Amino acid sequence: MKQKVNQQYINLMLCVGMTVLMLAALLPIFGLKWEWLRYAFAAGALFTLVAQVLTPNMGNDMRTRRLARMGVWASVLYCVSAACLFIHDASMQQSWVAFLLAGAVLQIYATLMLSRALKS
Repeated sequence: MKQKVNQQYINLMLCVGMTVLMLAALLPIFGLKWEWLRYAFAAGALFTLVAQVLTPNMGNDMRTRRLARMGVWASVLYCVSAACLFIHDASMQQSWVAFLLAGAVLQIYATLMLSRALKS
C-alpha cells in the first residue's frame, strides 16, 4: 500500500515537472520573455530528474531496465538544457533547444517502448 502511494507521488512529481518544462519552453515562443522562466525551466528539469531516479524498477529483464535508464538520461539532458540557459555565452544559450529536443525524443521513445514491454 505504501509503495503504491509513493509511486503516485513520484508520478505526480513527474507530471508537474514535465508540465513546467513545457510551459517554460513554450512561453517565450508566444512573446513572454520573463527572467524567471529559466528558473522555472530548471525546477521542472530537476523535478523530472528526481522523479525518474526515484521510480522503482518495473521489471527484472534487461530491456525494461535499459528503457528506465533512458528516461533518466532524458532527464539529465533536460538539466543540461537548463544549465545552458544560465551560461552567459551566446552559442550555449541557443543550444538549450537542442538538448531539450534530444531529451524529448529519448523520453518519448523510452516511454512508448517501456509501456509496450510491460504489456507483453
